[in-house]
Amino acid sequence: MRSSITTRLIILLTVCLAAIFGGGMLLDYQLSRDEILERLRIQSEETIHSAVTDMENWLGGVEDATRFLARILEQREYTRSGLKQMLKEIVESNDDIFGATIALNTEQVSDPLGFAPYYYHREGILSYANLAEEQYDYRSRAWFTETVAAGRPTWVEPYFDEGGGEVLMTTFAVPVFRLDEEDRRFLYAVVTADVQLAELHNYLRRLRLGESGNAYLLSRTGIILSSKEPTAILQHYSKVISDKLDLATWGEMFRSALDGQTLTRQLQCPEVQGNCVMRLSALDATGWPVGIIYSEGEMLAPLRRFQLKTLTLGCATLVLMALAISLVTRRLTRPLAALAEASHEIARGRLDTPLPAVRGEDEVARLVGAFDTMQGDLKHYIADLEAATASRNRLEGELSAAREIQMSLLPHGGEASGRFRDCELWARVRPARTVGGDLYFYLLSGERLCIAVGDVSDKGVPAALFMAKAISLIPQLAGPDRDPASAMAQLNDALEQGNDNCMFVTLFLGVLDLASHQLRFASAGHTPPSLLRHGIARSLPQKDGPALGLAPGLEYPDNTLELQSGDRLAIFTDGIDEAFNGRAEMFGVDRFHAELRDAAGQPPAAAGEELFQVLDTFAGEVPQSDDITLMLLQLSGNSGAQEQHAVAEFTPGAGLVGPVTQWLQATLRQLAVPTETGMELVLVAEEIVTNIDKYAGLPVDATIEISVGTSGDRVELVVVDGGKPFNPLDEARRSDLGAGIDSAGIGGLGVHLIAQLTDRQRYERREGCNVLRVVKILAAVAPGERRAISGNIREAEGNMDLLTTVVVDEENSVARVNLDGALNTDTAPAFEQRLQQVIDKGYPLTVLDMKQLDYISSAGLRVIFKAAKQCKAAGHRLAAANRKPHIDKVFEILKALPDMTVFANDQELDAYLETMQSRVRDE
Repeated sequence: MRSSITTRLIILLTVCLAAIFGGGMLLDYQLSRDEILERLRIQSEETIHSAVTDMENWLGGVEDATRFLARILEQREYTRSGLKQMLKEIVESNDDIFGATIALNTEQVSDPLGFAPYYYHREGILSYANLAEEQYDYRSRAWFTETVAAGRPTWVEPYFDEGGGEVLMTTFAVPVFRLDEEDRRFLYAVVTADVQLAELHNYLRRLRLGESGNAYLLSRTGIILSSKEPTAILQHYSKVISDKLDLATWGEMFRSALDGQTLTRQLQCPEVQGNCVMRLSALDATGWPVGIIYSEGEMLAPLRRFQLKTLTLGCATLVLMALAISLVTRRLTRPLAALAEASHEIARGRLDTPLPAVRGEDEVARLVGAFDTMQGDLKHYIADLEAATASRNRLEGELSAAREIQMSLLPHGGEASGRFRDCELWARVRPARTVGGDLYFYLLSGERLCIAVGDVSDKGVPAALFMAKAISLIPQLAGPDRDPASAMAQLNDALEQGNDNCMFVTLFLGVLDLASHQLRFASAGHTPPSLLRHGIARSLPQKDGPALGLAPGLEYPDNTLELQSGDRLAIFTDGIDEAFNGRAEMFGVDRFHAELRDAAGQPPAAAGEELFQVLDTFAGEVPQSDDITLMLLQLSGNSGAQEQHAVAEFTPGAGLVGPVTQWLQATLRQLAVPTETGMELVLVAEEIVTNIDKYAGLPVDATIEISVGTSGDRVELVVVDGGKPFNPLDEARRSDLGAGIDSAGIGGLGVHLIAQLTDRQRYERREGCNVLRVVKILAAVAPGERRAISGNIREAEGNMDLLTTVVVDEENSVARVNLDGALNTDTAPAFEQRLQQVIDKGYPLTVLDMKQLDYISSAGLRVIFKAAKQCKAAGHRLAAANRKPHIDKVFEILKALPDMTVFANDQELDAYLETMQSRVRDE
């Protein structure tokens, strides 16, 4: 019942309806939410703009009145009673001003306490206070001293005016200057106008949105002038904001507001769960930041209530629709269920099972009719199929026998290998079908070796028959004692006779003199062979004639090639270079030559096997479209063979890296590999075996095999493990290079190092094992010469330990961590703990001195990455000094820590510390 089409149809339709309904609600909610938030943003902008405009008009009026009074005092002389009367009239006629004073410079009056009448509003009554009293001493008040020091009109930070207005206020003060008889400018007085903070608070009440919303007015130093929390007044914003608010965001917005910008940010709400929106601007008149905070959740609460109601109604509607779908579906599919039961019986061989009766001419009725017809025809088809199957089995048996016969015609049954004096031969043919038309042949007579490789037109049985004719004629008409060109002409005439189907064969026919290494050959339209010599593979130029079997009396030119010791000759059919992959790309001769070069250090049999595997990997799921034949001919010598080779096995687990690096260092020294190249290969080997140990999933008793060898101008490193299939070159995670310390990823660096420090990399899965092969091309050096990198890389002598010492400069608050040895997988954990202890002490600058550091791997870089991130987050700095060139190369490859301070030497570090000391002394 669970798998019936009725049940699945009901479930599928119900799920589709639920998905459509849910998607519609989600889209409606998202659009409504965005619209509400946009409306709130516009409303907050308009509200802030309106409040800011009103406050600026109000404060601008206060400024204008104060400046006007200052200009009067600059131009005219008044008696003390006149000054008091004028001040009283200004305060009495201007309700925007809480209080005002004219504070004369004490040097301009005979009274040592000065002259400072003060008029202010108190409960609607104009009151008077004398500020020129000993207990008040206006000369020490901020509104007087700061204005005199600034020499220009100034808004003073808020304060409680004890002895004056006795309220929280802020003051706008204007210095009044006059000229003496000698036209020298002197301070005559300071004119002020006071504004109550309570009045500022009234202006900000209109900015609140929601129950948890709040409006703020701050001074230019961050003092809160107005807030819904009375205890926050006259406190610095950093001391009163909630722990849930981001102090860094506050600081950024505050500084931007002081610069005249208007910013909006999202942050966590201090009083309710969810996000809040904070918007901050500034008053043009005073430069005071003003802003609001409101909760998105409170603003979206009506929308959520509406969505909940809609969801409830939708669920009820969905249940009713599911019931209706169930009733209709079961009624429509009942005949199909009966038909399925009948077809099941027919499938079991009961061909006489009756079909269900149906009425009408709908799709179900036509389907039952089709089944009825099929039931009758099926009996006839089964009888015919039994006869056809028996015939096909006989044909397949005959084709298998034909394949065996065809392979038996070839030397060693289709795959051959042999050694003749100082020459080694390997050949293989692989038909695209059961039988094919490719062939190879070789025959030794004395000091002469005859070889042939051919490709018959077409594929399958016709090609196989023509191939059998050709392979039977070659030993008769060609051989070690025959001239290839004349033998080719006779083969052509023999194959042309009786060739009514116009079949033809392309053929390479050659005779190699094993004593002189001279190869004479002729080509009948065959693909030119390729020659690998001194690490360079190329196609041989040749003179060729037409394919064999098309016309009688044809002539074929003769070709001569002088082979050298170490040469490898590859003779092949076009099934190799014309193989295709899933992207319709051809394998091509260039790719074939690259594989010949990469397999140069292997014997012909191993190299040929690897070439076939590479070809299969390239084609992937695309079936073989043509027969493939490959013959490799290798002359003994040093130029094509591997000169030196070493193999070792290692046990995975803790302490794996140490034995690997020690063995590899010693082996590379024995192979006379240059020091710089050796250090890079040791680093590559560590990255490979570390990843194998972590991710290969090796059994407990498994081992990792590592081999290294030199061949001509290259060093080859091969690592084999029996873990689960995994190609690190394509599948391993690679971190993004060049990111800053804040966003840089920790990890994923090893594959970058492997790819950049070696010239070729190849992965293959062979006999249940992962095989990773990397090749490093050596720079041209004199024989036996070991080229050391500049910077004096010390010989490690098998020691890959790390010694860490810490020196602290208490005067400069600098910790210097000296690294001596190797920072690798084995030493990184202990170094991380030691470095963490230093960082925890909170030094502003921690310097990693790498003067004695000989080696660093990605494990060591990960430790430095983590330390750099931690220092950056704490506002400290991690720097590096005295990095050697080969250490710099690793950092450059990975583009590691681009914003990390680097000191080239101790002199640069000392100069930096001296600069910092001078800056501290100046501050």
